[in-house]
Amino acid sequence: MAKPGHHDSEPHGAAAANSRASDATASPDTESLRAELGAARLELETLHAALDNVHSGLLILDGELRARYSNPVLHDMFKVHDAEDIRKGRPFYGDMLRAAASASAVNLDDYVERRLAWVASGDAPATDLNMSNGTVLRCQLAKLPNGGRMLIYSDVTDIVRAAEDMERLATIDGMTGIFNRRHFLALADREWYRARRYGRPLAFLMIDIDYFKAINDRFGHDIGDRAIVHVANLAGRCKRNSDLLARIGGEEFALLLPETEAARAEVLAERLRCDVAASPLADVSHSATVSIGVATADPTMAGVSDLMKLADQALFAAKRAGRNRVVSSIAASAAPALDGEGDADMLDREPSREPAPEAGRH
Repeated sequence: MAKPGHHDSEPHGAAAANSRASDATASPDTESLRAELGAARLELETLHAALDNVHSGLLILDGELRARYSNPVLHDMFKVHDAEDIRKGRPFYGDMLRAAASASAVNLDDYVERRLAWVASGDAPATDLNMSNGTVLRCQLAKLPNGGRMLIYSDVTDIVRAAEDMERLATIDGMTGIFNRRHFLALADREWYRARRYGRPLAFLMIDIDYFKAINDRFGHDIGDRAIVHVANLAGRCKRNSDLLARIGGEEFALLLPETEAARAEVLAERLRCDVAASPLADVSHSATVSIGVATADPTMAGVSDLMKLADQALFAAKRAGRNRVVSSIAASAAPALDGEGDADMLDREPSREPAPEAGRH
């Protein structure tokens, strides 16, 4: 006689046996799937660990431009979100831009739209982003499969600053901080062709410190250098933002005046002459003076060099007439001939202090 409960236990035992058989049948596939998932998870974790240690900021977006990954450097740069926010929330890139706007020196009105268009294009060139803390980030864009994007942010502040310093050294006069001769001539050529193309007036001032050699001889070269800087500063205050001021020689300056007729140029030149004469040099009881030649462009000129030559002739006429004065351009045929002593001697020579002979006397 069967034991109580034995009959009922047989189906359970059979079911268990069938279940074990089923598990045995499914086990290889399940274990293989688990192994593959584990390997994929480990591979992704390894990739993330590697990217977490990259020194550039990284942001990976999917085809809908939602964030899928970011590394710690990115969050240090923009001071917004964290890796957990990105991986769980998967925020839209446009929302991330708005949240990070306070870290970048941008106008938010069109910034988000422009950046989204830049990312969507997928093949745009690298762009620099000026941050509010003074750093410069260079963002590069790479396409990923399925429409994704990877943004790479690198701190290029030192590179940009070095390039700016090199450009400044190549274009700016080291003593005065205004344009040097080479850069001035390049800019002046552009202004010349713009004025010629649109039929606009263009004036030019050639400015020279009077008796500069005497200043150096009497007070020393340090005071001479201060005189150069002093005149450059005063000329800088007289000019408009559109005017081009340069030091083109030792104590000689050029001032190009776009959109300026002769009468207006003469007024500016006279104002500058008066400002210099009324401003004594620091540490010495001496006021430098300047002579200024003024010229305006006309259709007979071939280029800006002709304009400069005409102003140079006017400058020499001002020197001959006693210095500390403004002379407007004169025809080349009427320009005073230089004597055999040379330009430098003529510029540095004091005018004769003997009174002019009275009429009728020999």
